[in-house]
Amino acid sequence: MQEENRSILGSLNQNIEELIPPIDAAQAESVEEESGTRQPGIDLLMSDLTMMVVLLTNVDSEISAHELKLINDMRHVVYGDGIPKFTSDDYMGLFRELLQLYPTKRLTLDHVPASIQLLKTYDQNHGTDYAGKAKILFIQFGEAIVGVDKQEDFVENIHLTNFKDVLNAA
Repeated sequence: MQEENRSILGSLNQNIEELIPPIDAAQAESVEEESGTRQPGIDLLMSDLTMMVVLLTNVDSEISAHELKLINDMRHVVYGDGIPKFTSDDYMGLFRELLQLYPTKRLTLDHVPASIQLLKTYDQNHGTDYAGKAKILFIQFGEAIVGVDKQEDFVENIHLTNFKDVLNAA
C-alpha cells in the first residue's frame, strides 16, 4: 500500500463503521424495504464509492496500475481478504467487473449517490450530519483517485469538480 494512501484508507475504515448504521436505519425507515430492494448499508456505500472512483478514471479509457491498486485497496480495507479484485486495465472491462458486482448501480457522477441521499434523509429525521461526513469521504477518495497516478489530468479534475458541485448542492 502506498504511504500517501495509507491515511485515507485508514480513515475509510473508521468512516465506514460510523456511516453504516445510519444507512441501514434509513433504509429500514424507508418504503424501499417493502419493495425488496434493500441492500446492506456497507454494500450500498461501497458500490457508490467504487462507482465514483471508477467513473473518475475514465478520461483516457485506460486504468493506470496505481488507480487499479487504490480501487482494490479501498475494497480490501472494507471487506477484508477474499473479495473479488478488479483486474482489468481496460476501462470497459473494469465497468463490466463493476456491473457484475453491482448490477443495479446507476453509473453517473451527475446525481447524488443513493447512500448520501439516505444519510440526508436520516439526518433530517434525527438532527445529525452523517451525509456531510459521507460527502467528505467521497471527495477525499475522488481527489485520491485523480492524483494517484501522479499525472495532472485536466479532464479528470473537471469531472471531480463537477461531482463536488453535485455533492455540495445536495
